[in-house]
Amino acid sequence: MRDRLMANAAQLSKQQQVIADFLMDNLQEAPFLSVMEVAERTGTSEATVVRLSQRIGYEGYAGLKMALVAMLRGAGANTDTANDGPDISKDVLAAMARLEVQNIERTLKSIDRKAFEEAARVLREADHVFTFGLGISAHLADLATYIFTEHGVRCSSLDSRFTSPREQLVVLRPGDVVLGLSFPPYSGETIDVLKEAHERQLTTVAITDRPSAPATAYSNHALLVSCQGMTFTNTTASVDVLLNALAVKVASEDRSQSMEVLARINDILAEKSSLVGDD
Repeated sequence: MRDRLMANAAQLSKQQQVIADFLMDNLQEAPFLSVMEVAERTGTSEATVVRLSQRIGYEGYAGLKMALVAMLRGAGANTDTANDGPDISKDVLAAMARLEVQNIERTLKSIDRKAFEEAARVLREADHVFTFGLGISAHLADLATYIFTEHGVRCSSLDSRFTSPREQLVVLRPGDVVLGLSFPPYSGETIDVLKEAHERQLTTVAITDRPSAPATAYSNHALLVSCQGMTFTNTTASVDVLLNALAVKVASEDRSQSMEVLARINDILAEKSSLVGDD
């Protein structure tokens, strides 16, 4: 990556050079920054960050980040220019853990508490909650379904294996809520599900990463989390925290319902056929 920047230095615009200098001065931290964060830190635009990445031979910023990770893991970084960011060249496991902690801390600082309260309210009052996401968001949608069900919310995941999720929306009723999870690269099908539900005047909740994310345009309630990964994959710890917090909030507001559900679940788990362990 360093060699590509140097080889193309003469062809870089003034703003692209600012970004290149920032990346070189922050080798330890750069792999943990999103394109939006690099743009903010350098006073440029996201488009300029992407154009720089393409100028030096990558398809986009994700490719540049992967090259940074490979460079740091393979050759190590100059400790004279290291900052307080995680040092992935020494301990990837610790660096990944610190990155997730940073994502959670950013989420706690930035998330709108009023939006959180309102989202918890509509989930609690919903006749049925339907979750949907693709890619890693499919896993998160299933996780949301499990967590909410365990806390007394009637919840199901829309499934794209057999039919279009939009077709499944046909049977939803006015009291139902659609929860969409959407992170870069944004899935068009997830946006279509939220748009379809929104146009049918169903209540929609989106969990996504930024105010300008496509999902927010079709959401009555948008909850924004930090999910920056070490490479091109989004991380999930901050989303896990948010989902569990929503479930706890719902349960705390309807204790009788949640305690009844918990009692029934305990009865099921207490059945001999359901237990694995010591006699």
